[in-house]
Amino acid sequence: MRTEPAWSRKSRRALLIVAAGLALLLLGFDRYAAFAHRPGEDSKAVVIYTTAWCPYCAKLRTSLAASGIPYVEHDVEKSLQGQMGFWTLRGRGVPVSAIGPKIIYGYDVARIAFALQDLGYTFVPASDPQPSQGSDAGATSSSVGGSN
Repeated sequence: MRTEPAWSRKSRRALLIVAAGLALLLLGFDRYAAFAHRPGEDSKAVVIYTTAWCPYCAKLRTSLAASGIPYVEHDVEKSLQGQMGFWTLRGRGVPVSAIGPKIIYGYDVARIAFALQDLGYTFVPASDPQPSQGSDAGATSSSVGGSN
């Protein structure tokens, strides 16, 4: 029967303590993010999670500003709050909007207008410039630097 050296047992115990500490820290971050970023049933806030390069995020910002709707914006690439909120809301693409108690993924004008109407706001979407080419004018890709 082989016995392991005492230093090996101590090392294993130390690693388990560190792993347990990291797990508790991550759980704490998760709970904080859920508390700070998941809207409650009585929420009246408008919070958007965006990036600087996304054209749909720019449309959303422009539309909210043109409609006179106060909002809080978090950049998911530049701020820890943005990353945590995006993760908590299970975002897979931008923009993600928390409008009152509703979560809206993407630039879905009808759902955004409906959620804002429930909060007493009138949403006026930003108008798109008329496309100059082709039949793919209605495409909803989020590529940057399209043809002008």
